[in-house]
Amino acid sequence: MKTVRAPGDLPDSEAVPGTGQGVVALYREPYGPVHSCDASGLRGVALEEFGPVSEPVPYRGRKGIITYWPVATREQTVVCGSLRQWRLAVELDFEPAWAAFSAGPVELRWRAGGRLRRWRPDFLARTAGGVREVLVLKPSGRESLPSVRLQVIEAVARAAGWRVRQVHEPAGVRGRNLGWLAGYRFPEGDEDGQGRALLEAFREPMGLRAGVAASGLDELTGLDLAYRMLWQRRLLFDIARPLLPDAVAWTA
Repeated sequence: MKTVRAPGDLPDSEAVPGTGQGVVALYREPYGPVHSCDASGLRGVALEEFGPVSEPVPYRGRKGIITYWPVATREQTVVCGSLRQWRLAVELDFEPAWAAFSAGPVELRWRAGGRLRRWRPDFLARTAGGVREVLVLKPSGRESLPSVRLQVIEAVARAAGWRVRQVHEPAGVRGRNLGWLAGYRFPEGDEDGQGRALLEAFREPMGLRAGVAASGLDELTGLDLAYRMLWQRRLLFDIARPLLPDAVAWTA
């Protein structure tokens, strides 16, 4: 793997937590070499459109397998290294607040305690308003990252012009609903006429089966299209309630 060196090669001295001093970032442009820079060199780089520095490797004890997630709204496949990352990728793909995102597109390196530390924050994302955020999954059962990692990522984010957000992956009913709808995220065939019939039927909130029947579509075709329209947010529903065939939906 070819690496392009830039100002920011890892020094022999240890990083100073909270300042970003001594932290080096590695990233790879699509089909290009790996770049190495300091934190300020990340400013303006569209990491949310890049893949990982190298593909994640599953190891014993990792929850899940490597997942290749085709994004619904753009020609991009996000490589998720765990089930937790996959669940968050589903939510980022569903929420219109996010215009683009990528899992683990940057690796941070620094020295601490006489050892080389490496860490890939979970996601780099760009909001619909053009703001870049680094999203890190909170450790299971905890409300924050370890203090050293948090200090390092906050310092890097300041230099790169990012915001930092610690998040939990969607779980419970919300997680199950998103996982179900994700199977319907790509349109199929000519849906325009049938979609208009469903939108008209759901002008008043009603159960999915009842709305499909009111639209005149057969149940299987209508439910299939209704789920696609829920993913597209042309139809709305209460995501905190189980998405059963009789779940209430309404026109956006």
